[in-house]
Amino acid sequence: MDISKFAKKELLAMAAGSSTRVNVAPDPKLINLGAGDPDFNQPNIINKAVYQAMKEGHTHYEFTGVPEFKQAIANYYGKYGVKIDPNTQLCLESGGSQAIFRAFGAILNPGDEIILLDPAYQGYFSPVSYYGAKMVRAPMKKDKKGLWRPDVNAIAKVCTPKTKAVMICSPDNPTGAVYTEKELKALAEVCVQKDILCISDEIYTEFIWGRKPFIPTMKIKGMEDRTLALMSFSKTFAWTGCRAGYIISSPELMKLVQAVPIGIIGMPVPFQYAGTVALEKGWGFVKKMRKEYKKRIDFSVKRLNEIKGIKCPKPEGAFYLFPDISAVGMPSAKFSQELLLQEKVRSAPGTGYGQAAEGHVRFALVADMEHLEDAWNRVERFVKKNGKK
Repeated sequence: MDISKFAKKELLAMAAGSSTRVNVAPDPKLINLGAGDPDFNQPNIINKAVYQAMKEGHTHYEFTGVPEFKQAIANYYGKYGVKIDPNTQLCLESGGSQAIFRAFGAILNPGDEIILLDPAYQGYFSPVSYYGAKMVRAPMKKDKKGLWRPDVNAIAKVCTPKTKAVMICSPDNPTGAVYTEKELKALAEVCVQKDILCISDEIYTEFIWGRKPFIPTMKIKGMEDRTLALMSFSKTFAWTGCRAGYIISSPELMKLVQAVPIGIIGMPVPFQYAGTVALEKGWGFVKKMRKEYKKRIDFSVKRLNEIKGIKCPKPEGAFYLFPDISAVGMPSAKFSQELLLQEKVRSAPGTGYGQAAEGHVRFALVADMEHLEDAWNRVERFVKKNGKK
């Protein structure tokens, strides 16, 4: 039966979805560096906290969220210099993806425009289409090291009277860029001048590899009332399957966020109690995980740059590599497809993140050092066999 006449038209117009969020058949030889799912298991203190919460009967409605959990979030965000009221500036979500969906739902009407950088995380694309809005791309630019940077002039150039917001991610997926204070101030000037909002994806806050600090967008003058900050526990505590996240904004914007009718998929109450424990006692685990990621990045960047045809800048944040493979001489989609078929190494093609990212692929460093060494040996063999002669 043809169901197209029954479907919401925006769903029919949407892409098939993220190329990284698909299950792959079990294969002992596969090294999956496609999806950003940490290969660490969440700390046992979280598991025990979930069980204890259920044992104590915390399995009923909490329409506005567990107060202790919300206060723990406010305390955490406060360490970055932003003081929030957990009762009026915070909305709990079942993960970062729901936070994106709800934030977009709070501000986007059919026909509105939202600016996404190019490249940008592909998980932003479908919600824009779902709400009948238009995605407008602002190309990033590369610095002398080959690392992508936000181009504020490009953002200003694509603003129109229909523009509602600009979406940013710092630390950035897929590029690894961490926005500087200068870049954020320049962005703030555009937002104020054009009278638009900023949706700030800050999910990789705890994964910064140099001395450059994380700066919340809300901390920048003029952005206190113009920012929707999106956060998640998925990467910070290797908690991707348990679904926990939140949105922070001004009290006025939060009224819009909380009015979006998707509370039926809110954050499970036992996870809220576990989240409190994670924020108070889970940082030893995060420190160990961060140390391991740093080791993987240092090794992998050096190893990939030894392969003729590949240029890999060192990311400032997150745990992805986004090397330039254009000199290999094949489109990124074909590179990823053939690398999987020939060498059983999964990656994400750059075109999934935008046209500007053609000639790049993303590798998520979610495998141990032994498997990464094997993966880069396979990549080298693949490039020697299939690259420009």
